[in-house]
Amino acid sequence: MKFTKLVGIALFATMPVAMVQGDETKNTGVILLNPQPQEKVEQVVEVAGRVLAPGYPVVLVRADQPGCLWWAQERPKKTSQRSFKASAQIGNDNSLDGSRFQIVVLMVPTAEGRELFQPGASFRELPPDLARSVETIVVLKKPNGILGNPKRTLTKLESRPEIEPVDSQAEQAKLIQSPTENSQVERADLVTCSSLDGRKPIVLVRSTQANDSWWVQAASSPVGKTRFVSSARFGNDSTPTGTRFRIVAIYPDAEQSTNLRPGMSIEQLPAGVARSAEVEVVRINSSQVAMTNAGAE
Repeated sequence: MKFTKLVGIALFATMPVAMVQGDETKNTGVILLNPQPQEKVEQVVEVAGRVLAPGYPVVLVRADQPGCLWWAQERPKKTSQRSFKASAQIGNDNSLDGSRFQIVVLMVPTAEGRELFQPGASFRELPPDLARSVETIVVLKKPNGILGNPKRTLTKLESRPEIEPVDSQAEQAKLIQSPTENSQVERADLVTCSSLDGRKPIVLVRSTQANDSWWVQAASSPVGKTRFVSSARFGNDSTPTGTRFRIVAIYPDAEQSTNLRPGMSIEQLPAGVARSAEVEVVRINSSQVAMTNAGAE
């Protein structure tokens, strides 16, 4: 999400000024008390902190890997005059045991500015002018090491089966059940796909603009024996109505899936991985969807 100069100026004008001490240590405006650096945490962790300046704390989390997005967490609740706590999600069901994540708390000076950080919103970059805590790195600890077993090394006598793309264009098209070609989607919408040879799909979305990247969407969830649903985002609040996007579902094996985490962007689809045909859709806002539905009745 991009922040306009106007919003940046408004936030900066009202934010508390960071004081520089003789040792060049800045007053961050907020201190993250829990979790501690390098602490092993479960998928849902309680974040606690103390504010040092007026404003509203906002908790964000991202995977500790290049190119990953920051995700806004639930709004913190005040526990005392200067203390707060909030629940934060660390990764998802597909995240590996031992994965590293970054947590940071921003101090947003106005209630209007806080509205930019709605829970679930994602950001490639954070506003540089806002006071913030030190970024804390934590390590995901899954129960019983789920998805964390060491990878088995193949012997010379074994061969890794190749995953071939689906040859039939008709079969490719059927893999994405909805939305259909040229249908309308909202900013956040659902994509329903079929499974393929027992593998669940990973949904990727990109705009039709030249050189745009593919963005990995939320992990898909089963809705039957052979169908999966993924929550997908088509642009952001600033994306104009009529913008066209492409959807594709790919079917990697377990090892390949570990390199495709929700929120990541990739320039090209992985080679040698089975995939659906691409489906092109049109972004429409919620009010237009409501009017379209009303007209159909």
